[in-house]
Amino acid sequence: MCFMRSIGMTQTTPFDPNGLKFKIFNPKKHQLPMIDFRQTNGEDPLSVQDYYEKYIFNGNSDTTEVKYVIKYFDNWIGFFSVDLTRLYTKQSELIPQSKEKDKREKFSQVPTSALLIKKIGIDSQYRCYGIGKYIMLFCSGLVQAINKDKKIKLVIFKTTKSLAEKIYFPKYQFNFTGTSGKLVWAFKRIC
Repeated sequence: MCFMRSIGMTQTTPFDPNGLKFKIFNPKKHQLPMIDFRQTNGEDPLSVQDYYEKYIFNGNSDTTEVKYVIKYFDNWIGFFSVDLTRLYTKQSELIPQSKEKDKREKFSQVPTSALLIKKIGIDSQYRCYGIGKYIMLFCSGLVQAINKDKKIKLVIFKTTKSLAEKIYFPKYQFNFTGTSGKLVWAFKRIC
């Protein structure tokens, strides 16, 4: 059982996922407070704080993605943004090739549509309560709702290697690319 650490709640108040609400961000309708999205050590390796201040808190809208804001009962606690993208993969990575096939075909690019989660930010006071799980469930449901022709094959996002190893892979079965460096791409196939 998780307990809230926020100021308006006591330490004995359990986290209630029914209090979460995801809303498409409208800068004219949603006036959000300044929220701290940096890591506990003050770092911001994914530039979440900068993104929030520029595109949500200040209401700039020169990006193409759809932005969602997260409310927990009466408190604004976070956001995430999504967009559709195309990935190009070598055909040889998707389909086993016989040696007789033309070498040009072996290296042709195959487009794959994906739902890209561009940014995720959760208020530091509301972390460790499984909110990321509900964002992932929401995004998977969003893909199912808009994916009538089954062309969207992946959900992908950039994250830290540490989060990919500790949370996204073991808890939500998101694979990730690369093992060197601080940032990785996490991805999950959609059936």
